[in-house]
Order: sequence, then structure tokens, then C-alpha cells
Amino acid sequence: MQPLSILCHSLRDIDTYTTGFPRGDGQGHADIFRAVKHCLPGPYTFILTASKELPKQCVRYGTTTAKYASRKNVGIRMPDDAICQAILEKMDAPLISTRSPKENEWMIDPVVIADIYGPEGLDFVVNGGIRMADPSTVVDMTGSSPKIIRQGKGPKLHWMVAEDDDESAFHDDDLIPSAT
Repeated sequence: MQPLSILCHSLRDIDTYTTGFPRGDGQGHADIFRAVKHCLPGPYTFILTASKELPKQCVRYGTTTAKYASRKNVGIRMPDDAICQAILEKMDAPLISTRSPKENEWMIDPVVIADIYGPEGLDFVVNGGIRMADPSTVVDMTGSSPKIIRQGKGPKLHWMVAEDDDESAFHDDDLIPSAT
């Protein structure tokens, strides 16, 4: 089964369905939340610990490795895509999404989906035309440092550690200090 992500319209949605981003404590420790605010909405998926508000079905499925299978984590996105933003704003609720298709992977036409499932099987279909979208950069926020586990469209920011980097390369002073 494919990993699931939650598409959110606001940081408030993220705080509802996860335990949120690590925040500074006013004692000079870095405030990852403030750093993340500068890149959202954007081409990033952040893996965060799910809150009890997130239905269990969203964290039970989609885990592809033993490392993530035992945890209750979820990918969170605030896409910068205009169509996604419009849908999220109109729905006034987060949406569940699967991963981006891989290169040369076939995608079904929205008209065919509507014909197959009919009105009883779909709430709506969006036909945004032919669109080329690069996959998001996936950043695991559940460890001691924000670690990129898939490089995608979003660039590696100075406060992120690449998966093959030494985690000791991450320093609190790479982030925006918390307000005192």
C-alpha cells in the first residue's frame, strides 16, 4: 500500500492532526516551527507524529519500511499548487493523498475515473488538465534533526540534514532562534 499524506490548508490543520513541529523553549534552543513557516506552503512533505485526532486508518497503512511501520507518523503537506490550495480552502478540511506517481508510471484520466465509478462512488473529480508535477522533498521531523529521506522539488535548506549526512552536522544555531 502507498504511503498516505494529509494535505492541509493551514498550520492550524497541521497542529490538529499531529503533535506539531518542535518549538523553541526560550532558552536558546532552536525553533523548527518558525523555520518551517518560511517554506510552507511549498514542495515539502514533513513526517510528524500523528495526534489522536487523526483516524487510525491514516497511520496504520502506507508504511513501507520496518523503521516507520511501528511508529504512528504521518506525512503532512501544505502544497503551493493553486488548484490544491483552492480545493483545500473550499473544503475547509484536510484531504488524504497518496504519493506522486513515479516517472513513466501511468495515471488514469479523470474522465475515465468518473465513468468507472459514477456519481455514487465519487464526491468530485478535478480535471486540472495535463500537469507535470515534481515529487515533494520528504523531511522526517520525528528524530533529533530534520532529515531528508527523499530529495524532491524542495531544495535542501540549511537546517535540514540529508539522509547520508552525519547528524552531528545539524546545529541548533542553524535555525531561527526562539523569541525570549
